[in-house]
Amino acid sequence: MLNFESSWRGRQLLILKGISVPTVWGGQKLYSYGGDKNITQLGQLYTVAANDGLSSIILNGKYKGDNLRNIYKSFPEIFGKSRYTEFPLLIGFVDAKEDLSLQVHPDNEYCRKYEGKEIGKCESWIFLDQPANKYIYNGCKVKTKEAVQKNIDNTAWNNIIDTLSVEKDQYVYVEAGTLHALTSGSFVYEIQQSTNITYRFYDYDRIDSLGNKRPLQLNKALDVLDVMKRSEATDLKLGETKEEPYYSIKLCELQGQFKNDTDIFICVTLLEGRTTFEGVDLHKGMSFILFMGEEVAIENKLKCVIASVK
Repeated sequence: MLNFESSWRGRQLLILKGISVPTVWGGQKLYSYGGDKNITQLGQLYTVAANDGLSSIILNGKYKGDNLRNIYKSFPEIFGKSRYTEFPLLIGFVDAKEDLSLQVHPDNEYCRKYEGKEIGKCESWIFLDQPANKYIYNGCKVKTKEAVQKNIDNTAWNNIIDTLSVEKDQYVYVEAGTLHALTSGSFVYEIQQSTNITYRFYDYDRIDSLGNKRPLQLNKALDVLDVMKRSEATDLKLGETKEEPYYSIKLCELQGQFKNDTDIFICVTLLEGRTTFEGVDLHKGMSFILFMGEEVAIENKLKCVIASVK
C-alpha cells in the first residue's frame, strides 16, 4: 500500500491516467500495462503527458479529473524550479510490432524558429524487450547531406541509414538531429522532451486505415539532420542514473520511505509491481508525480524509473 501525507499548502502526489495511442506499427504488448484493449494496433501508451496535443488526466486528490497541462500552467510554483513555461517531459511506453519510420527530430533552436515551440525533441529508451533482429536504425552511413539527397533520389535507403546493436535492459539516448528508427520487436520505456515533432524520411510505403500513405517531411528532415550524430547502447543496472542535457533517469526499486529531496518535481513510472493509493490502483505502466520535499511510504516493492527535468 502507498500512503501519502501532504506537508505544504495541500500539495500532493499526482497519479496519472495513461493515454493509449493507435499506430500503424503497434501491437498488443501494452495491454498488460493498462493500454486500451479495444485498440488492435496499440503502439504508444503515454503515462506523463502535458503538451497542447496530449495531456494526462489526474486520478486523485484535489485536482482529480483535471489534466496535467492545465495544472502546470495554472500552478507552476508547486512544480518547483522548472525553467519551462510548458511542461517539459513526455514519458511512456512504445510497442513496435513493425519497424517505425526512418525519422529525425529538431532541436530547441529549430523548433523556436520554425515551429513556434519552446523546446525540441531529444529522447531516450530503456529496452524492456530487444528488437527481433537485435538492432535498431541509427545514424548515417554517408557523411554529407549531398550524399543523403542523392540516395533519396535513387530510393536507396539502405545506403543511408546505419544500424545500432541493442539488447534487452540496455539504454539508448537519441540526440536531436540523429537519423533513427525503432525496429520490429522493440518494446521500450521512452522519455523525451515534450514537443512531439517528428520529420519522416521514409515509411516503407505503408498506408493508413484510409488507404493513404503517411506524409513525409523530407525538406525539414534534411534541414535538421546531422549526418555525424549517432547513438550508443549502454547497460542500465538497478540504482544507476543516466544524465542527459535536458533530463535524467534512474532505474531503481522502491520500498519503505521514499522522499523527493530535489528542488523540482519528479516523475515515477512503474515497470513492475502493484499498489493502491486513495482507492486508485497503481500498476505497471502507470506514473505519478512527486513534488519537491514530499515523501511516500511504500509497502510493496516497486521497480520504477525516476525521471527528473533539468
